[in-house]
Amino acid sequence: MTSNSGVRVLREIVMVVVSLGLLLALSACMGQWFTQEQKAYLVIGTPVIIGTHGEVIISVVNMPQEGMAVMAVDLGGLTYTNTKITSIVVAGLNGFIVLANEFDDTTAKGRFVIANANAGSVAGTVAKLTFDVTGNVGSADITFHEPHIKLGSHLTALITGWELSSGKAYYAKDAAQEGGSK
Repeated sequence: MTSNSGVRVLREIVMVVVSLGLLLALSACMGQWFTQEQKAYLVIGTPVIIGTHGEVIISVVNMPQEGMAVMAVDLGGLTYTNTKITSIVVAGLNGFIVLANEFDDTTAKGRFVIANANAGSVAGTVAKLTFDVTGNVGSADITFHEPHIKLGSHLTALITGWELSSGKAYYAKDAAQEGGSK
């Protein structure tokens, strides 16, 4: 083997290694590696109290591609301290409307159903609870219970594998910033 052929073989080996390195780097940049499915979350914001009125924002994050279009909280899905919180009202946001709701200040339990007939939401705010406040209210005074909450997709399928997230600071992106919801 002559020195020229040895150099040529070495160049070819280096070119193959560099080419493989570039392919691996590009596939990593395109998200082919180390991507794990993001968990879907129903996010219950921390209550914000101003004077004798308060509110809680409800958002969704990383919902399946078709998006969440229905949220049903059955009796026992929402509890609150009735000596501090009364007169709860739920309002839909970003295209969601309230189909039914019931809040009983005697039992301190509530239930409601919201839906969006036009689209599902992959991420963003979906509802707001407003209420009257007596005394000092903390985030533990309104509690959502995951086993009593059902989420449905825009394709009329039950969404599973989501988690309830509360007591954390979270700001949902506005669907308009993302070009609209699904």
